Amino acid sequence: MAQNGLYPVTYDKYANRYWKRFSSFSFARHQHLCPIVEHEVPLTAAAYPMVFRESDNWVEPVAVLSLSPREPTPFVSGDGRWLASYIPSVLRCPPFKTEQCTSRSENQMQLMVDETLGLVTGSPEHEPFFVATGELSPELKKVLRFLRARESSAFATRITCRTLQNLGLFKPLAGHEGIELPAGTLGVDFQRLNALSQPEKLTLLEAGALQLVHAHQVSLSHLAWLSIAQKQAAHTYTRKKYTENSDVSHFLSAMARARNEDDCLIGEV
Repeated sequence: MAQNGLYPVTYDKYANRYWKRFSSFSFARHQHLCPIVEHEVPLTAAAYPMVFRESDNWVEPVAVLSLSPREPTPFVSGDGRWLASYIPSVLRCPPFKTEQCTSRSENQMQLMVDETLGLVTGSPEHEPFFVATGELSPELKKVLRFLRARESSAFATRITCRTLQNLGLFKPLAGHEGIELPAGTLGVDFQRLNALSQPEKLTLLEAGALQLVHAHQVSLSHLAWLSIAQKQAAHTYTRKKYTENSDVSHFLSAMARARNEDDCLIGEV
């Protein structure tokens, strides 16, 4: 049974089906928080506010794409372009993702496809799911390797965050310098950080968690920018309803020019 349009990629269902590479980020327009992994932390912190959230008893770092789940992100243009300098890896996977198999070994991941995105077709001009031998096609094997690598990195990232959690370094973060953050946001307690004992600091260092702490601290400076961007995007949308030639503001379009179109393809984590 499909959940939210997700189906397991099986030979019986997809032997004669095909898939298209996505060309628009419209699917992410209403995503306000985006999970990231350790390898992405420097690039993420350079482009977005980076905070933390708790999910399934784990804490993970997330990029803030919108200051409210009710407001679309300003990082997606009206025609589906990504307007920031870095695209989080989880947004480079559509229409595929992986889910843990409950009926198999603990490390077994099931490849899933989201049919709601309109990227599954019956046309041979697109990428096949399977080859004649019943194996995944070469391109789909690349996708699966990418997803597995990302999942492995996500687990390592959660372990690093567990070190911060065990040291009591997370606290609720309702806002920063007058800018309200989405509910459930966590931040680093820098007062507690400064009070760590020498053995605790060594634990933090050995776990490789300092990068997360410093990146989070520096990235909060983007909140003011994001607040302005959302207001400008909302203003542009209002004008667009009444004028024919209006587009996203120059403030955001300048970022779009720096976005390499090749990054829309599934790449490295």
